[in-house]
Amino acid sequence: MVENLSSDEFINFVNKLLDETGEIALKNFRNKRSLSLKGDDSPVTNADREIEKVIRLGIQNKFPTHSIVGEELEDLKNVSNFKWFIDPIDGTRSYIAGKRDFGTLIGLMEGDRLIGGVIDCPALGERWISFNENLTTVNGEKVLCKSVQNLEDALMATTSSHEFGMKKWRAYQSLEQSVKVTTTGSDCYNYGLLASGYIDLIAERLTAPHDYLPLVKIIEGAGGVITDWDGNKLVDNQKHVYVLAAASKELHQLALEKLMKAI
Repeated sequence: MVENLSSDEFINFVNKLLDETGEIALKNFRNKRSLSLKGDDSPVTNADREIEKVIRLGIQNKFPTHSIVGEELEDLKNVSNFKWFIDPIDGTRSYIAGKRDFGTLIGLMEGDRLIGGVIDCPALGERWISFNENLTTVNGEKVLCKSVQNLEDALMATTSSHEFGMKKWRAYQSLEQSVKVTTTGSDCYNYGLLASGYIDLIAERLTAPHDYLPLVKIIEGAGGVITDWDGNKLVDNQKHVYVLAAASKELHQLALEKLMKAI
């Protein structure tokens, strides 16, 4: 529960925000490209900025004492113990290329406890939400991770291995050679698919807390496991984190051992 809101009331609040931001994303999708590069050479669009502004305004109106951390705008530090994390368009490269597997991410922490996460993929009509213990839903229906027992039977996803350093790339290659099938691309959508039982493993590098904290809640709510490549919990002050998500504790341990042996 967040302040005086029940989980259902809170989910309704988030759903209304995402209905609005989804319209913004789709209005600009496959339309004229208004693209620029940030200081790290990553792309950003007007839709990124507009979506984050809408989410921030909604939060500030509803919870004026909460802090906000977003990808595109300056952090808002406030007096409350609650802190929001916003990635307005996760998968901007997919978005500008006309691919549908981009999403909006929202996470919420109370102190050091992660209490909410959302993956919204408006072009695909799928929205994963978790604001309860041990519960993740997609479009209101409960989902659960489904895992194979062995690495050699696993389907693994990564957005891109191009950002790995050489040492981490070798470790990733060792894991990739151990699984049955690997698929690339899709950014946050992979985590929704893992939560829904379609993917077994994800190994990749993510940039900042707004990229990974919402995903943590979605995966854990569906019964999966997500850590860094050393097996450590993902917290809200890390940058450029190597993430390992798995559909079960047992499969996660097998993948972790494979990565650590190669590093």
